[in-house]
Amino acid sequence: MVSAQVVWSKALPVIQEEVTPITYQTWIKDIRPISIEGEALILMAQNELYLSTLRRFYTTVITDCVNKANNSNYTVSFIIREEEPIVSVPVQNSSEQGVFFGVQSKYTFDTFVIGESNRFAHAAAVAVADNPASAYNPLYIYGGSGLGKTHILHAIGNYVHELHPEFNICFVSSEDFTNDVIAAIKYDTREELRRKYRNLDLLLIDDIQFIGGKEATEMEFFNTFNALHNANKQIVITSDQSPKDLPLLQDRLKTRFSWGITADIKPPDIETRIAILKGKAERDNFNISNDALLYMAEQYSANVRELESCYNRVVLYADFSKRSAIDRAFVETILKDYVSPEGKHMLTPDLIKQVTADYFGITVDDLVSTRRDKRIAVPRHIAMYLCRTLTNTSYPDIGKAFGGKHYSTVMYACDQIATEIGQRPDISTAIDDITNRLTNDFTV
Repeated sequence: MVSAQVVWSKALPVIQEEVTPITYQTWIKDIRPISIEGEALILMAQNELYLSTLRRFYTTVITDCVNKANNSNYTVSFIIREEEPIVSVPVQNSSEQGVFFGVQSKYTFDTFVIGESNRFAHAAAVAVADNPASAYNPLYIYGGSGLGKTHILHAIGNYVHELHPEFNICFVSSEDFTNDVIAAIKYDTREELRRKYRNLDLLLIDDIQFIGGKEATEMEFFNTFNALHNANKQIVITSDQSPKDLPLLQDRLKTRFSWGITADIKPPDIETRIAILKGKAERDNFNISNDALLYMAEQYSANVRELESCYNRVVLYADFSKRSAIDRAFVETILKDYVSPEGKHMLTPDLIKQVTADYFGITVDDLVSTRRDKRIAVPRHIAMYLCRTLTNTSYPDIGKAFGGKHYSTVMYACDQIATEIGQRPDISTAIDDITNRLTNDFTV
């Protein structure tokens, strides 16, 4: 009879391909196989928090990967030491520590720049974070892409977690929520899905418009919304449109979205844009003249994401050219040729992938593959980082450009490279050289 150790060893590489590196390092790598009892694979978690998190959030993906790797039909049971196996039954968290899932720690209210365009949304978000389910429930924030809606969601999550570490808090994109519903239908784990979302104290869901027209997802969210609202639990939702303007969503959901308070975010005015740039420069310890900040703010008015991409591009070239100060003339030089001269192409993720692959002596197919060996992973992370800093491409779109990687994988890669630039000369040299090739191509 095959051992639990063998089954788990085969499953681990498959799981690594299905989850983000952060998820794997935090929740998966320290799981220990114990035994096989009939059709159940018994796995041991470190403590109650790990046990609860694994049962709530990862049973489906782990079960799927175990059976895919072993061509089997196991169920998966998580236990802790001295606990009897109980197959696929989530437990309540301890009173001292709740589940805190999906929230990015770098997005806080302290780093959110307030202006006339977002003042009301910010005030409503702070009120909700101070008194979850007491001030406004639900809080519905809407506005165009790149205006800071997702930042506010994460900021609420971080603030509430600090005040109430015992709370169960989950940030989820509508895409991930939809994928969870699909998996629950496929593997008949609907009860597990409901326990995952209906035991929360705070649900933060991003870009709700994307569940429109997906009948099963809409139904599940409708029931989840009702369960949480009836239990006096806080719900915060973002979208690109007001509730009444969502074209595909059912009327009963639109009505519920208006039960609490609705706040819109508009494109930032020039004063806010300058404040955003100045704040980033101060945090990054870059000396950028006021005239240069004004010029950047004037060029990019549509959304904050484009503005930050502009800033990142300027700073990257300044770092490459060893400039201690950035003036307007330098910024004008960098930005004027962002769209290349006649006969050349605009700087795109595809071009960055090609130049990066050529630099490292690999192929673009290698970059977008699922291979994780260091020879491929490091160039892939560098290419993702350059796509994020040199173009306006969002994390999800970069993920799609790299073979359908999840946006959180791209975020992890960019954060990793940003950290390693100052620590590893080889990474810094590679980025400088690749940027130089791109610079020469565009005569920047």
